[in-house]
Amino acid sequence: MDWNTLYADRMALISDTSIIGLLKLAERPDVISFAGGLPDPKSFPLPRIKEAADWVLDNEGPASLQYGPTAGYTNLREWIAARMETIDKVSMTADHLMITSGGLEAIDLVAKAFINPGDTVIVEAPSYLAALHTFRSYQAELVDVPIDSNGLDVDRLDVCLNDLSRQGIKPKFIYTIATFQNPAGVSLSTERRRRLVEVADKYGVPILEDAPYAELRYEGEPLPSLVSLNPDGVIFVNTFSKIFGPGIRLGWIAAPPDVIAQFCQCKQGTDQCSSTIGQRIVYEYGKRGYIDRQVAESIPIYREKRDRTLAALESAMPPGVEWTHPAGGFYLWVTLPDGVDSVPMLAWGIENEKVAYVAGPPFYMDGRGENQLRLCYSFLEADQIEDGVGRLGRVIGHHI
Repeated sequence: MDWNTLYADRMALISDTSIIGLLKLAERPDVISFAGGLPDPKSFPLPRIKEAADWVLDNEGPASLQYGPTAGYTNLREWIAARMETIDKVSMTADHLMITSGGLEAIDLVAKAFINPGDTVIVEAPSYLAALHTFRSYQAELVDVPIDSNGLDVDRLDVCLNDLSRQGIKPKFIYTIATFQNPAGVSLSTERRRRLVEVADKYGVPILEDAPYAELRYEGEPLPSLVSLNPDGVIFVNTFSKIFGPGIRLGWIAAPPDVIAQFCQCKQGTDQCSSTIGQRIVYEYGKRGYIDRQVAESIPIYREKRDRTLAALESAMPPGVEWTHPAGGFYLWVTLPDGVDSVPMLAWGIENEKVAYVAGPPFYMDGRGENQLRLCYSFLEADQIEDGVGRLGRVIGHHI
């Protein structure tokens, strides 16, 4: 069988495996890897999780092993709605919410519902590589707008939307990680948040707000969610992967009820419903106050790692290297002097200094960003960070 003649055209848009191959090398036990965006296992309070899981199996065992509603377990949706009123400052009901199999399925369902081949989607530059991958798989035309230390450049967005409007193009949505952005770690300022909502509303373009890291703040005051500023114009997606555990594979979408109904139709053709037992465990765990407690206990763990990473960068980086200062989340973004290519440097670093990161190009729609890279500090042991950044400094120094 000649399988290569059978693949769909979309595979040519999403099949670049060069970085994946390099990152497999980073899994070697002798490599200190800043690559994968994994939570610290020490943030998982296993006795409390077991307590909730045992209660579900003892009291709701048969129901927890059945199919569930496509929109999700009603009690969990009601609990999320109440929690969003406290955390995200927006009033929701269960009808505004849908449970998904992680945050990425939420993004995929939005793309499936809205994107026809050739439709335009606005993304940040750089942006979450898996979201770019998803939008490409639906054959979207991606148009990017740069970010800086205050997040998305909304003035540039206004110019971009005006130019597209003159061409008769109306984007399907604007995708943004407004708080502790992946990969850069920066956050959209309050002023820009208000301006973003105004600009999007002016052109009639919805915003897709991705908020997986928003609760993991290590300094400063919370910023208003975009959905709180315009509940009718923002689709909000979030996940339990960072505040509970990625293995539970649960996230959610918040949107107007008629939009949620369309997402349910899309989900019927994927997994029909997200894990019933997982939803009941998260609900039981959450209603006992354990998710709030887990977030509070996780923040000092990640703050220490963030601080150690920043201190190590100050002492180990050669002149001309710059990096962001994240106030929360898992990532920071490093910019190297012009002419330094982070892709071949990654292979050299793994082989010669046993250190890994994610090179910049996959975070851009057009593969630029050769002189940039992402560091994730969440998963490494805190005591490994100084050594790892020191190794990275030697790698960069060799290539400058």
